[in-house]
Amino acid sequence: MEKNQFKALLNERILILDGATGTELHKRGYLADVCSPEELNLKFPDRIKDIHLSYLKAGSDIIITNTFGANRHKLSDYNLQDKLIEINQNAIHIARDATKGFNALVAADLGPIGSYLEPLGPITFDKAYDLFSEQVRALSAAKPDLIIIETMAEIREVKAALLAVKDNFDGPVITQMTFGSDGSTVTGTGILAFLSLFESMGADGIGLNCSVGPQDLLTLAKILTENTSIPISFKPNAGMPKLVNRQTVFPGTAEEFVAASIKAYNAGINMLGGCCGTTPEFISALSKAIKGKRPAARAVKNKFFISSRTTAVDLNEKGKFFVIGERINPTNRKKFQAELAQGNFSTIRNEAKSQVKSGANILDINMGVPGADEPALMKKAVEEIQETVQVPLCLDSSSSSALEAGLKACAGKPIINSVNGDDDKLSVIIPLAKRYGAAIIGLCTDHKGLPKTSDERLAIAKRILAHAGKLGYNQNEIIFDFLTLSVSAASDQTVETLNAIKEAKSAWKNKTVLGLSNISFGMPNRQLINSTFLKLAKDSDLDTAILNPHEEWKLYDKAAEDLLLGKDDGGKNYIAKHGNVQPKKPVANAAELPVDKKLYNSVLDGNREEIAAIVKEALEKGFAPLTLSNSVILEALNEVGTKFNAKELFLPQVIRSAEAAQAAFALIKPLLKKDSTYGGGKILLATVKGDVHDIGKNIVAAVFESHGWDVIDLGKNIEAEAIIEAAKQENADIIGLSALMTTTMIEMEKVIQARNASGIKSKVIIGGAPVTEKFAKEIGADAYGKDAVKAVEVANKLK
Repeated sequence: MEKNQFKALLNERILILDGATGTELHKRGYLADVCSPEELNLKFPDRIKDIHLSYLKAGSDIIITNTFGANRHKLSDYNLQDKLIEINQNAIHIARDATKGFNALVAADLGPIGSYLEPLGPITFDKAYDLFSEQVRALSAAKPDLIIIETMAEIREVKAALLAVKDNFDGPVITQMTFGSDGSTVTGTGILAFLSLFESMGADGIGLNCSVGPQDLLTLAKILTENTSIPISFKPNAGMPKLVNRQTVFPGTAEEFVAASIKAYNAGINMLGGCCGTTPEFISALSKAIKGKRPAARAVKNKFFISSRTTAVDLNEKGKFFVIGERINPTNRKKFQAELAQGNFSTIRNEAKSQVKSGANILDINMGVPGADEPALMKKAVEEIQETVQVPLCLDSSSSSALEAGLKACAGKPIINSVNGDDDKLSVIIPLAKRYGAAIIGLCTDHKGLPKTSDERLAIAKRILAHAGKLGYNQNEIIFDFLTLSVSAASDQTVETLNAIKEAKSAWKNKTVLGLSNISFGMPNRQLINSTFLKLAKDSDLDTAILNPHEEWKLYDKAAEDLLLGKDDGGKNYIAKHGNVQPKKPVANAAELPVDKKLYNSVLDGNREEIAAIVKEALEKGFAPLTLSNSVILEALNEVGTKFNAKELFLPQVIRSAEAAQAAFALIKPLLKKDSTYGGGKILLATVKGDVHDIGKNIVAAVFESHGWDVIDLGKNIEAEAIIEAAKQENADIIGLSALMTTTMIEMEKVIQARNASGIKSKVIIGGAPVTEKFAKEIGADAYGKDAVKAVEVANKLK
């Protein structure tokens, strides 16, 4: 199906999606003879067709294929990777065969890889892209009508998937993520951050599926309908799953599902269906209520979002002036350059935190170090900054390869700084921005240099807009920089810059930005000129400025204004007034922190590069290893846990802090006496039989290691007997069990029964998304770990 046909169809009527596949397969007993749902496409295609037909008869307009886990990484868990093409293409053929006689579309399903991307997991962005591309090529060859990306929790994984679809499939693509009731994913992606990126990347629709029930998902869906005009899909669970009498039960009713879906339709949702626990009966009731209706109108706000992983910033927010911090730039900073050459990014993290504290709304990143690998530096800088602060980024480079490396690493929608009016530059940067969904700063200059008049600068702006339009880029997402020259060298140019801003504002909707530091070059009391110029620029309707947020920006001086407006020939009056006046020096930094506080902060901030030197300094100053481990490092990790539970930190930050603590413990551990109270003990971790999800378990392992525990990780899909045998051999203090599906939770009870029969004294802690404290008590577990941080807390009490 052509993209414009799909768009026209959605403008004409609501489309009903199908309901759950996985829970239906389990309920009907269809998974008994296979190792994975995808294997049914090979061995028992009629079982899949049966479910498709159930939904088609219930009124579904779109049938989603049984290919959720049909990528090479996931299929390898079942030794089915060599059947990838056959599994994916058979799924399309099965769905297509089922739709005969029904006026329905076939949507190919693309689910998560099964492991997180770096730095949360082992998968690189390029590897993720390759895995998705391989699956999409197989699906595309069988000609589905559209592709749906669904149940994603990590925004960069969705980015890789969407790029793979757009590069290997010509039809429409719907991009969905799975959110908790608080509006964020488990990795911290906020719902508006999700919207901002994938709308800009050109998804044909976005949506929400899984995780929560209809009412909670409705609240989140309304946020989308208020902020975008593109199609939206809505696929809630039938409530949150519970284990009742050892059976998975979804408590939601069809009536509750339909009631929330009708409200979603009235809010402007275009596609409605169900996820886990919903059945053909749910879809039948939904179809009877809204099938064939025309879409409801939306009152969409005029937004211009840029975003970090967690937070979206609306550059159209009325009355808001935005500050882009300029300090993450090693130019003329030899110590900073030397640190980067050694792989030390502590200055970058410190600059990021301090600039945000001083009021920066966005951070500019320039990694132009002579002779360095700029793409590698840009990638690493982006990773470090976005796991340190929660503001959007502005990628500043003249290298397209460095920009692309940063765009791949970016967990949000950034700004590219910058492009100019030269065709060769426009032809490279604009497609890059379009591909990765970035906004652009457009410099109103070209190979001839900076034009002298405002009209000439506006002519270049028009040229940039025209070129962007030809390439299909959203022209409203270009932020114009009409540039400044030093007032000491070109006193007539400041007025031209201000005039260009005013004229552009009356001609277009585009935002404007200026870098301010050049304006005062060669003059005394530079900050007075810079600050006065900022006031003049704001009065001319400037929206954004690139500046040092640590400086004083409320200064104003009439002599400086006259100088800037060309009323002071040669700056004589200004120099006479301020030439002998020394600018105020910044307040000196407070006394250097004591070494134990530095160590504490290094763990809290995830400062991995410098922590070894800090530990060494602390030991040299007489701190006992036990004091450092228990009173400094573990206390810092406790604060990390508190901030994580309060959603002030997210998984990426927790992992970074855990890694920093591990680095510290590696130095301290050999110095500790065996009979000391250091550390926790020994824990054996395993994902239970039948469950191949190990993302959560891997995070638990990292956090336990950071708290001084010896961790034995058995992996995933482990038999109860093998877990108990390993615990006996290792003399484990704790057995930690993970399950991510309600259908495999019952295996935890078998492990506990085997533990009891064996007579070993290992305590058992259980956890995982569907696991509850009530269930832990029912099966005789010694404790329940809500998350990795809580698991360590309860383990320390049990040891």
